[in-house]
Amino acid sequence: MSVWTVANQKGGVGKTTTAVTLAGIAAERGFPCLLIDLDPHASATHYLRAEAAGGAEALLRGTPTEPCTTAVPGIRMLGASAGLAAIERQQGAAQGMGRRLAQGLAPLRTRFDPIILDTPPMLGTLLVNALAAADALIVPVQTDPLALHGLEGLMRTVEMMRKAGAGVPEPIILPTLMDRRVRISHETLAEMRKRWGAAVFDGGVVPMDTRIREAARDGRPLNTCAPYRHATATYEALFERLHPSSSEAA
Repeated sequence: MSVWTVANQKGGVGKTTTAVTLAGIAAERGFPCLLIDLDPHASATHYLRAEAAGGAEALLRGTPTEPCTTAVPGIRMLGASAGLAAIERQQGAAQGMGRRLAQGLAPLRTRFDPIILDTPPMLGTLLVNALAAADALIVPVQTDPLALHGLEGLMRTVEMMRKAGAGVPEPIILPTLMDRRVRISHETLAEMRKRWGAAVFDGGVVPMDTRIREAARDGRPLNTCAPYRHATATYEALFERLHPSSSEAA
């Protein structure tokens, strides 16, 4: 059973939209999906109108609770709470803390596939835990020059963790918020592909579309909304790469 970590050390790049939409596709195709919100801002928790918060904190503290239901049938969740920030402050230096999430996920792996982790946009204990637990690493990156700095930071973090013995998977870089009308978006995408080559997802880009924000407002994954077909097609291609058996279930 697979754990998919959605991560970037920069905010505003589409992490939560990516995590929620992948979860929505899993649910649509009948896979038992669990979404875990590790961001103290709780964006995914609010997006899906989770019935309970604090499950992610309990998991990291070693007292896991039963995943709650959400507004989307088929998606279960361990929601975020402000207590995650306390974990970041209090337990960051604790021995073995970087593997706490991987240990807590072990019994959940037998029940859910995929398990999707939405992460905070900063390097710290929560992100390190999510990277250490990952079977697949998805890195949404806005097609904007400044976003490449966040990508560089995450790639350095992955390399440092690997040198320390963590089995962090090769990142899949997902271009997001692509405005095809603007030359700088095309230039940034070309630079991304030049520097990171095969790591950049070749199944499409996620376009810039104000209606994506409306989906978040309405608590609906993109795959459940007809107007978002273009963005959904990219996410479906990504899902099928991560979960090859999904093609048969679709």
